Amino acid sequence: MPRTEKQNEAIRAATRTNILNSAMRLFAQKGYAHTTTRNIATAAGLSVGLMYHYFANKESLLQAVFDFVMARIDERITAVLQTSPPGEVLPNLLHAIFDLLASEPQFWALFYMLRTQPAIMSILGDDFRQRTAALRGCFVDELAQAGWPQPELEAYYLYSVVEGAIQQYLLDPPNYPLADVVEKMITQFGGKHEPI
Repeated sequence: MPRTEKQNEAIRAATRTNILNSAMRLFAQKGYAHTTTRNIATAAGLSVGLMYHYFANKESLLQAVFDFVMARIDERITAVLQTSPPGEVLPNLLHAIFDLLASEPQFWALFYMLRTQPAIMSILGDDFRQRTAALRGCFVDELAQAGWPQPELEAYYLYSVVEGAIQQYLLDPPNYPLADVVEKMITQFGGKHEPI
């Protein structure tokens, strides 16, 4: 009995996800410049020709990996922004970011390795900067509403703290006190600013 269109769509989606995960893993392990489309196809258990049915070239595959990862992040951030009342956005954003990180540390470790490669940044650098600016903008809005006198500067600082915590956690997930660090960030930045 032939497959239904719905079954075919599910197979295509699973194959595409398999290619993306294989590409991300190889880009992180071997470097983007040293990973061939043949390497990716082999890791995904596909022929090179079939892989080209899904992605035109290595650069389009890299863009798709980026979009795939960003969609996961955007989904969480959008949910927080839509459901959190003013004054609770920042604590909920921090929890969402770090809950996502803790749920799949190996996946995020690969993504962070990708971000540091010059070949990748030359292709996706503008996308990374735009995403960073958007999240930092959420921080600015919340910090301004909480009465911080220099919300833009504080947002840069908070973003740096978040990035540092992510990197430190990925170095040693079992021993890093992630929950305590998140609570410290929330204590420092999550409420109304009280002048010293």
